[in-house]
Amino acid sequence: MGRFPLEGVRVIDLTHSAAGPFATSILGDLGADVTKVESPEGDMTRTWGHVIREGVSTYYLAMNRNKHVIRLDLKNESDRNKLYEMIKGADVLIENYRPGVAERLGVDYDTVSILNPRIIYVSIKGFMPGSEYEDYPAFDIVIQGMSGLMSVTGCEDGTFVKVGVPITDMVTGFFSVIAILSALRVRDRDGKGVRITVPMLDSALYIMGIHLLYYFLVGDVPRPLGTKYMSVVAPYQGFKARDGKMFILAVGNDRIWRRFCEVIGRPELTDDPRFRTNPDRVKNQDELEKVLQEVFLTRDRDDWVSLFLSNGIPAGPVYDMADLARDNYVNKYVLTEVNHPELGTLRLVRGPIRFNGESTDVRFIEY
Repeated sequence: MGRFPLEGVRVIDLTHSAAGPFATSILGDLGADVTKVESPEGDMTRTWGHVIREGVSTYYLAMNRNKHVIRLDLKNESDRNKLYEMIKGADVLIENYRPGVAERLGVDYDTVSILNPRIIYVSIKGFMPGSEYEDYPAFDIVIQGMSGLMSVTGCEDGTFVKVGVPITDMVTGFFSVIAILSALRVRDRDGKGVRITVPMLDSALYIMGIHLLYYFLVGDVPRPLGTKYMSVVAPYQGFKARDGKMFILAVGNDRIWRRFCEVIGRPELTDDPRFRTNPDRVKNQDELEKVLQEVFLTRDRDDWVSLFLSNGIPAGPVYDMADLARDNYVNKYVLTEVNHPELGTLRLVRGPIRFNGESTDVRFIEY
């Protein structure tokens, strides 16, 4: 690809935990020169997940790649002045301090924008500053609960569960990157810096829009449906095969439904009044699930998936991490290796964006 898209863009990362570090990792993947400034104690995620060695965890490494890492005590005037010198030459500063902390440390927007009027200043917060929730602590699991995401994620018996990754941190990180890229364009046009605020709750609610609109217009409270999809299409869920493994089936329209019925050897289901059209199948999806589950117990998972894909029916296996590590596609297109002088070979996920056929890669790991 030659030059990275964000080559020459200098980013100061004052964030910790997940949302901010995830955002700045994306910027680093895109070629930005990211300096992660940690407190003397270090980012809290250095002890999250599996600790490889003191101060280095799998969680931390996954969220902090393609960054230079330094430690400064911003309560110390000398260290703060070092940061100020960095700020004068930076393009972006991103922070996720609790309310009032940036002001106490002297890295608030008013102070920073005087040092560098062209800087793009990004604040990731749990909630909108000035709101009644402003002072609430905001970890991903809290936001999953407050946003309603957890209320539609789980088993059909009504048991709620969290998404298996810190999804609201990640969504907030994505929105932060979108905002930064937009602000860089604005600055190129107007010559001025931009102040950006990205609240986690608002970010999570953005992706919950389909459920909110459904509630506003229909009046029913969406509930967890396991692998099913909220009264939209059926069959569109996971099923268990003969070998006990799960696969996903996504029959998205009536044309696919008719072909599906032929493929599984049950053509009579096509004209069954309970299942003839998608609205019929959605209305009667509990009955449909029982009928199909009985059929799927006659073959192993990979046999079903192969049969469906060869006939143009959307389906796929439910993989765990061991399955992914063996998958040819994942190894060829997704994983990359970084040779670290102390940690040895690390297998990491490369960036998914391709520029002229080439992906942005993990260039280095510091801690």
